[in-house]
Amino acid sequence: MWCNNCCLCFPVRGGAMMLTGLVILLNAAGGILLFLWGSYFFSSTMALLFAGFSVIQAVTAGLAFLGLCNWSYMLTRMFIFIQWLVAFIGTARIGVMAFQLESNKEHIAAECWGAVNDKGYSPQGTAGAFYCNTPIDSFVMMFIIGLVVDYVLNLYMYFVVWRFYVRMRMYPFHKGGMRTYNQGLYDI
Repeated sequence: MWCNNCCLCFPVRGGAMMLTGLVILLNAAGGILLFLWGSYFFSSTMALLFAGFSVIQAVTAGLAFLGLCNWSYMLTRMFIFIQWLVAFIGTARIGVMAFQLESNKEHIAAECWGAVNDKGYSPQGTAGAFYCNTPIDSFVMMFIIGLVVDYVLNLYMYFVVWRFYVRMRMYPFHKGGMRTYNQGLYDI
């Protein structure tokens, strides 16, 4: 038997709007932090790629949020079409970021010991206050756990928006009678 509300913690539309808002904030903040301080942990090119992907995740979540706010079938369908690809790339991003962090432990530790980076200053006054006071192994583990939590939130957001999309698509047929999709959706 099909469960209409399986794995849903909140109402479909309201919960999806809250979750997409949370994902927008988390990915936008992560993208900004990676743009600012990503070069401490990764090469400059990799930091820009990771930050750009965080921005892409925030934009797709914004697309879902707009679709949910307007009851827009087109925007939610566009989100459903795009998000599976973003989620697939997100899986690869977690692996690449974890590998890069593990291989750059010595570089991160050297910057914490007072080495001068490619921008010409020591990180002690900027992001260094956070990550230099944390053991490198613990910092890498927290970073990876944060990436996994972000990935799980994105997958759950996809599921909730997909449930809303299916419910919106099937709405005219639940009203009964022999109606077309447009007649059922726009009938008052």
